[in-house]
Amino acid sequence: MAVYTLLGVAMGALIRNMTVALAVVIGYLYMGELILMMIPGVNLVYPLLPGGATASLTSFTYVAEAVAGELATSPVSLLSPVGGGLLLAGYALVAAAVAVLVPMRRDVV
Repeated sequence: MAVYTLLGVAMGALIRNMTVALAVVIGYLYMGELILMMIPGVNLVYPLLPGGATASLTSFTYVAEAVAGELATSPVSLLSPVGGGLLLAGYALVAAAVAVLVPMRRDVV
């Protein structure tokens, strides 16, 4: 949850309008990743997305299995829990760096 908190704070720093920031984050988490999972070939990227990394960290494979069942395909293989945790930490670090650098540059110029 701390990683998602940091990602949310970073999105809030990048997108100045709170309503738009919430819509982007919630839309991506609840619709964006699911839509990407339904596209054949693109669903192989799911383990590298924040939702896939979280699923591998928590061993929660229900969403991946449900989408695979609806599409009559085999579920994507997730990363190991350690790999998922490291990937989420990497997302948080990149988001924090971008959230610090972009507003500073925007405010200075």
